[in-house]
Amino acid sequence: MTEASDVERAERIGRSRARLFAFQGLLFMIWQTTFFTAPAHATLRTVDTVKISAWLVWAVLLLVLLATGGGLLRGKAVRALLDDELTRRNRTHAYIAGFWAAVLSAIAVYFIGMFEVVTGREAIHLILSIAIGTAMFVFGMRERRSGKLG
Repeated sequence: MTEASDVERAERIGRSRARLFAFQGLLFMIWQTTFFTAPAHATLRTVDTVKISAWLVWAVLLLVLLATGGGLLRGKAVRALLDDELTRRNRTHAYIAGFWAAVLSAIAVYFIGMFEVVTGREAIHLILSIAIGTAMFVFGMRERRSGKLG
């Protein structure tokens, strides 16, 4: 492949990646409301186990996407173009936002736990969902706003 077509391909992928990451971050957090509609102390049914397993797989996939920038299946040249200095900086800011979202979520869960019973599974689910969703959303929005995505 020529260098020019690699650049064009990386630009196209970068634009779609920015939209995808922001959308996936929001969708991931919104979708978690279905988890919290079930009674906290009900016994797990098979459908609940499948739902929790699907959440866990989705969370791991989003973490892999965030860590790699979504370019795992691309050629070496395109991957290098996608993972430039600005993208790495945006990813670092997304990690920071995810960290603070996790910390604030943990504080909120601790506070809620003073008035309502919060199981460990619920606390972990909530904290991870908010942290991963926030990091994905922030990365997508920063990539979208960066000069290269005009």
